[in-house]
Amino acid sequence: MKNFIADVKALFRQKYDADAQGNKTTKPAFIDLPPDIKPDNRHRVSQSSQNDDTDDFASFIISSGKSNNASGVSANKQLGRWFKENEAFNIKGRSIERGFHYVGGQLTMLTGFGIEPSLVDDSLPASSPNVIHSISPIYHDESLGYWPSYERLSVKCRGTYLDWLASNRAHPSTPIGYVFIYFGGFERRIIEHINDDVVSDAEFMAIYEEVTRLNRIYGSQSASFDSYSAHFLAFMTLIRSLLFEDKAQTGDLLPPPFTSQNLKFKMHLAKTVALQLPIPASLAWEWLVYSNEYNFKTPAKRCEAVFKSLFAILYQDIYQNGFVVSANKTRLKLSYNAASRSIVSVELTLDDLPDPSILRAPVKKIITIAEQCNDALDAYSRYLGKEDSSADDIAAIMLLPKTLIYQQDYLNDNPTIRKFKTWAQSIIKNNEGLTTTKELWAYLDEPLPQTSSKTLSKKQNELIIHLVELAGFGIAPDQRYHQTRLQSDGYAVLFAGGHGAHCEDFEPSSSFYQVSLAMRLGAMVATINGYVDKREVDTLLTLLNQDSQLTTIEKGSLTAYLLWQLNTPANMAGLKATLADLDDQYIGFISRFIITVALANGSIEPSQIKQIEKLYQALGLDRTMVTSDIHQLTTNKKVNMGINNAPETKDNSDKNSRSFSFDAELLALHERETAVAKAMLSKIFAVEDEESEDDIKESVLLKISSKTVTEHQSNVPVNNHSSGNEVIINGLDSSHSQLYQELISAEVWQREAVNELCESLNLMINGAIETINDWAYDKVDAPVLEDDDEVVVDFEIVDELKALNS
Repeated sequence: MKNFIADVKALFRQKYDADAQGNKTTKPAFIDLPPDIKPDNRHRVSQSSQNDDTDDFASFIISSGKSNNASGVSANKQLGRWFKENEAFNIKGRSIERGFHYVGGQLTMLTGFGIEPSLVDDSLPASSPNVIHSISPIYHDESLGYWPSYERLSVKCRGTYLDWLASNRAHPSTPIGYVFIYFGGFERRIIEHINDDVVSDAEFMAIYEEVTRLNRIYGSQSASFDSYSAHFLAFMTLIRSLLFEDKAQTGDLLPPPFTSQNLKFKMHLAKTVALQLPIPASLAWEWLVYSNEYNFKTPAKRCEAVFKSLFAILYQDIYQNGFVVSANKTRLKLSYNAASRSIVSVELTLDDLPDPSILRAPVKKIITIAEQCNDALDAYSRYLGKEDSSADDIAAIMLLPKTLIYQQDYLNDNPTIRKFKTWAQSIIKNNEGLTTTKELWAYLDEPLPQTSSKTLSKKQNELIIHLVELAGFGIAPDQRYHQTRLQSDGYAVLFAGGHGAHCEDFEPSSSFYQVSLAMRLGAMVATINGYVDKREVDTLLTLLNQDSQLTTIEKGSLTAYLLWQLNTPANMAGLKATLADLDDQYIGFISRFIITVALANGSIEPSQIKQIEKLYQALGLDRTMVTSDIHQLTTNKKVNMGINNAPETKDNSDKNSRSFSFDAELLALHERETAVAKAMLSKIFAVEDEESEDDIKESVLLKISSKTVTEHQSNVPVNNHSSGNEVIINGLDSSHSQLYQELISAEVWQREAVNELCESLNLMINGAIETINDWAYDKVDAPVLEDDDEVVVDFEIVDELKALNS
């Protein structure tokens, strides 16, 4: 060790003496260091960045943290130089037509120790030439190690590498060590001249294209080379960003392959913040991807493209063009970890740009949106997790959020949706939209459940309605607006356009409900004798279309509803009993309403009177009053539909007139009477659907949440120091403790029931289950809740949790 230190002192003395004499060309010799000596291998260079579009000062550090084990100095005293793309040379009996490599005997690594690994030393022995064909096996041995270097290769490996350089450098089975030696030359060429103009733009782009070609050929074979080369390409786009921006605008450049490194993101974010521009959705997404503050959950991993699309939609809904982030004081540092031992790592500091990627407040805003995406895609993700499921399934698409569906190409790309659209358009064109429930259900790719009830359950209705809406149509009856459900053996009517582009935004007006009741009563009148007269239908359509208070969407919906009513037997179950309990003023209101609808065509016929009499009788009204009621209405200019006011009588001057003029205000109730009349009519004429078996099952399962705590609650470890009657479980807060106590009252829960419990406690279902399971993991190293289509409680784990605190 003493002799080694003396040698080092002598070398430094020789160096400085030479410098003092003005001899700038003398280069110090290097000696091998003992393994217990670790020199400081950091070399800092500060220059003006000639190619950086910021036109300000930047600095970079080249560092090595790896042992170099430099070999002895080569006998070849020729200085190594770079051969450009079109420079050819001859070596060891080979004619190499393309450049892109260093050739010579003397070229020190940028870290300052040892020979450049990519340097082709033409003085070193190599095996005889061998032409490499597309199917030729390529020789390699242990000399092609983890950190390959040309000088350290065996004679046969050197020859093989030279043969590869003489080929098209595209053999798919080339050992990746040879490719890394070649790639190391590009790293040195670019990084050594990062702050000068030695490398022209043309050469710079030629190197970029060659590395892109290598990545395309060898990236799929080696994850390591794919990562290093992609990272290097991204680094190149940053150090000459203006050049690449120009190329991108002209369409002459392919973007670099994806890299897990965040160089490009950090630069883009820094520039955006420095210019005080809003953060767009695409940049916010990258911030989420590269942030250490957030870990993506199952929905994001299982359906990444859908998750990303929904994130962009929700982000724009909240922030429109984005939010602005104030620049921080921390300066931006970009680190490049090289594959070559000659460089190892480069740290580039841009003194005029901030580094907002370290800020936490903006990321929290973005994480909030990501959590909303998780909740919205939870059911969709669970479906895709099932065996034999596909994102193209109708059932899967119907689980997607509507905001996502209506803004993407899911509908146009799905073959089943396209087929349904074609069929629906044909039904509307040729049959006025009239079809059957069975025909609709056939498009759901699942059998219609067989139950004793003909009425579809709420869930089954929703499936059909959702399918119809996805295709851009509406349906009658729609249980949300027409207060009745489809029958398994009944009809349905489709209509174009549906209830608007976003049906959740459609809210029927009071006029809609009033006219829908008129359509139902009119259909009862029209079908009372077993057939429908076209004039009666025209009368009802006139009543509908002339109502100025109805929107176009409402008219379309009510027209379809009328057609459905005319083809569906009237359901008057329970009406007699209901009407029997009403007093005279309500009976009078109903009778006037029926007569008004029946006389809306402006004339009266004996057949119509008979139909009205039958309807009166079916509703339990006095059929002998029909003629009297008709006479009373036809002798009035206007009819007051108020319940508490008798109709006004008209002067006897037109007493002998038998004509009836429909007044547009006939059904326009006064504002103060609208709510009363609507409530009364809705109660009397609402369809009393049979409760389906599925509805009964859902009801029973939901009622589980109201059960009292079973004996398992006594097994819960509790905190006896809680105040009042509240019982808090050790390790859980109050809300999660209450939820846990409720859940262990039953073994199996429907997610709807658990969601109701969570909402009552101001909890999100996914986060709450995760919190409880994390608590259980901490205690007994196992989850206590199994969360799939149903939430299942593992009572063995419950007992283990109890035992810990007994």
